[in-house]
Amino acid sequence: MKLFEIAAQFRELELLADQDDIPEEALRDTLEGLTGDFEAKVSNIAKFVLGLQAEADAIEEAAKAMQLRADRIAKRADSIKAYILFQMQAIGRARVDTTEIRIRRQNNPVSVQITDERDIPKEYWRQPEPPPPCVDKRALKEALQGGATVPGAYLEAGEHIRIQL
Repeated sequence: MKLFEIAAQFRELELLADQDDIPEEALRDTLEGLTGDFEAKVSNIAKFVLGLQAEADAIEEAAKAMQLRADRIAKRADSIKAYILFQMQAIGRARVDTTEIRIRRQNNPVSVQITDERDIPKEYWRQPEPPPPCVDKRALKEALQGGATVPGAYLEAGEHIRIQL
């Protein structure tokens, strides 16, 4: 039986409990059976949730490790490319052509190098756009908890499921 079906039977049982023609013992036995089924089903589903969360955590950790590895490998590739460039510059070679690969030195586009920002005239500076204003939820929460009435906001406590082994 599915969890939602068990929950529906609980609701039906609550309606039947108000009727006098159903023996109390029958209601109690049915309730105990449903409670056992419900608890077993919820327990199994919760274990499944814990497994999914553990798998998601493991994937996140693996992704972080893979990103670190990718960064190290890319850095190593850049270092080796710089080594090849240096050696080609040292002997004055512009190209290396083989049957398998072609390597050539290429000039980069002109780029600006700044020696001291303080010497740069203000006309070459730009001011980035300020970030848009946003609600300070921490201050708003403190005000509401202190008894203030703030139009457009209120405090609410929700619920969540905590699963522990």
